[in-house]
Formats: sequence, structure tokens, C-alpha cells
Amino acid sequence: MVTGLLSTVPPTTGTFDFLFNWYLVSGAFAGAFVIGLLLLFAVKYRARDGVVPVPPKKPYSLWIVVAVVLIMGTVLFAAGYQTFASAGNIEIPKSPDAVTIKVVAFQWGWNFTYSNGAHALDNLTVPANEIVILNITSRDVFHSFGMPFLAVKEDAIPGKVNQLWFTVPSGTQVPVNAIRCYELCGVGHAFMAANLTVVSQTSWSAWMNSGAK
Repeated sequence: MVTGLLSTVPPTTGTFDFLFNWYLVSGAFAGAFVIGLLLLFAVKYRARDGVVPVPPKKPYSLWIVVAVVLIMGTVLFAAGYQTFASAGNIEIPKSPDAVTIKVVAFQWGWNFTYSNGAHALDNLTVPANEIVILNITSRDVFHSFGMPFLAVKEDAIPGKVNQLWFTVPSGTQVPVNAIRCYELCGVGHAFMAANLTVVSQTSWSAWMNSGAK
């Protein structure tokens, strides 16, 4: 399948990338086929001197109908299968080693609370190569937590906790202000951003066990 059409980071985005490429390539082939037939018929059956403008009707072949139905059914089944397969990247992993962090959105920033009691404002620190689960909520209005380079996004709603998960491989190039709000939430919405800091597993374990706040 085509690669490089999306600039996202695996492994959490692998299925989504494949699904995007599947629809893109399938749609391109379908569009080229339909437009090709349209041009062919426009040229073949155009009005010309001495040619009957409307060709006589011919009886349909049952085999043609069956072939068309089988082809369409196969393509639609494959597209549906890949779509439902991507649900595995939405479901929260059941891993006892996962890192869980509480995220509270507010006008206009992000507050992160870690399991050791530490708090951080507008900077999320996570270990590399680990499953990270975020429990996201809001203390005022609707917000939306998103990191495009990881292809993850989840709404932050007052009185409700939504979850998302991701993994950042070692050596990943993390963009500046990787975390943005994607729900119009007031006059400071455009500046509601936060950084993502990825540290080694050793540094993460040392910090978590140090009791530092």
C-alpha cells in the first residue's frame, strides 16, 4: 500500500494511515474508471453525420451483472473491514504498565497531573516507548485536546472524563506546541497550546520515584 501520504508517528497511527491510503487509492481507481468510461462513451456515441445518435438496446448479460455485483461487494467489504479494524487504535489498551495522566483544560491552557502528585502547566512529559493514557476533562467550557502528529484527538467536556492513548517511539521529532485545542473556546483559543516532552524510561522512572512535585 502507498506510504508517506500522512506524516504521522506509528505504532498508534499505523492502521489509520493504512485506512487513509486504502480509501485514497481505491477512490482514485474508481474515479479514473468512471471518468474513463464517461470520456469513452462521449467520444464513441457522439453525434455524427450518418450515425444513429441513440444505439439500439442490447439485452443485458447475467454474467456482467454478477461480475459487477461481486466486484463492488468485494471492494465495499474490504473497505468496511479495514474501517472496523481501525477501532483497535481507539480502544484503550488494558496494560498494567501504562502511564496514566490526568488532563484538565481551562481557558486557555492545560493542566497535567501525574501519578506521583506532580502538576505541570502547558507541558506534558511522557516516557518514550510506553503506552500513555490520558484522562481528559475541562473545568469551564468545551475544549478539544489534539496532537496531529500522533493522529489523536479527544474532547474535553466539563463533568465528563474522556480517554485517549498513544505511544511515542524513541527518537521521534516532536513539533513545538504539539498539543493544541481544536474546539473554539473563547478569545484565547488560538493561543491554547502546550508542549510535549518525551524522556527516556530511565529518566521517567527516576523522576516518578523521587517524590518531586
